[in-house]
Amino acid sequence: MGIELRKLRFQRDGPLFDGLDFEFATGAMTVLTGDSGSGKSTLLNLIAGFAPLTYEGTILVDGQDNRNASMQTRASRVGMLFQNPDQQFTMRTLRGELNFALENLDLPADVMAKQIWQAVVLGETDAFLDRDLQTLSGGEKQRAALTVLLAMDAPVLLLDEPFASIDPASRQQLITKLGKLRDAGKTIVIADHDLSDYAGVADELVSLEKGQLTRLPLTTLTTIPTSFHLTQSDAATTPLLHLDQVVCAQNRRILIRAADWHFNTGITTLTGANGSGKSTLLRAMVQLHPYQGRMFLGERRLRRRQRLFQTMTLAVQDATKQFVTLTPADELKFGAPLTAEVRERQQAALDYLGLTEKQSGSLYHLSDGQKKMIQLIAMLSLDRSFLLLDEPFSGLDERACAFFTAWIKEKAAEEAFLIVTHRLAPLAGVSQQHVQLADQHLAVLGE
Repeated sequence: MGIELRKLRFQRDGPLFDGLDFEFATGAMTVLTGDSGSGKSTLLNLIAGFAPLTYEGTILVDGQDNRNASMQTRASRVGMLFQNPDQQFTMRTLRGELNFALENLDLPADVMAKQIWQAVVLGETDAFLDRDLQTLSGGEKQRAALTVLLAMDAPVLLLDEPFASIDPASRQQLITKLGKLRDAGKTIVIADHDLSDYAGVADELVSLEKGQLTRLPLTTLTTIPTSFHLTQSDAATTPLLHLDQVVCAQNRRILIRAADWHFNTGITTLTGANGSGKSTLLRAMVQLHPYQGRMFLGERRLRRRQRLFQTMTLAVQDATKQFVTLTPADELKFGAPLTAEVRERQQAALDYLGLTEKQSGSLYHLSDGQKKMIQLIAMLSLDRSFLLLDEPFSGLDERACAFFTAWIKEKAAEEAFLIVTHRLAPLAGVSQQHVQLADQHLAVLGE
């Protein structure tokens, strides 16, 4: 079952696609890359036909035009995994979500049970089948959404940044499993900024630039580094935040035990498997998640007071959960008055990242990568002694990653950063300490 685009035209603040002709290979795994905001998510949404988007031209899936097909027919042909998994869920638990999705396909009970079990095994999600979806980590949510997609068993799978919050080991495993689904005859298109781990698995590499799709040499995937060294520096040895007999739990499950631990000055990268508790720890540090024990920033014990957030701030994974206004311009101005120097820095960032013309539009009309850019510009404009960044590179192209990494490195001369990320490439040679959370305990890697 292939995908054909014929004379595709679509407008979004001007023509995004203007007479696009392209055919995605049948029974192949295609990796789709391109700058943040280039239209990758929009293209996948147009192909899936689930969103009410008006376009000209023709989109054929297995020779059939989805435009006039029922929603049930579209879902039986195409499975779509959104960049933000929260947009995908309707029910409270993964089990409920699986049952709901397959009931809407009007499948017999025995077929439903078989497809659900196969998908859970493939996605390795049996451990949180009955947990509240809103209590899962970002990576666990992505795996849960992927499990629903696999259970629906559509012949065409469209995945939009499916591994943005997934740990490296799980990413490799899932790409390998998707390769096996391709071998079984499925047509798979994956939009991804991170091209690692696809070599030897993907069949095609396609770039979206200025509204046109271009096939790139598959050998490009073999040049992507697979390991990164995060520098261990003396500059990061001054204690900053002390955890004293701290225990953090989620759903009565203990995630973190830190009897006597210090996070240091400089730039610290925190890694760990999905669900290990990294985001929970960051929320606890800014007093938004309960914990046992005590935390100290310098000599002052941390408590949930307004003045805490004048010293330490958390940039959460999902940028939309941080926004308090409706437009990028208002978001960047929100809060205390900015100095002329900071306003100039913001404008330079907007110009460099191609966001200047987006300032008066809705934040919620931006791509997820562009939302992340606005969030980071706002966060890095703040005057804080300690910034916590949770998956700051999610949805960003390499150019944007390099831009924000340089800004972080510059500010680290006077401010400290704790960065949770599965994407280590941007921080190679920049991060000054690498801490891992595993089996409830924190440890400095390299020691």
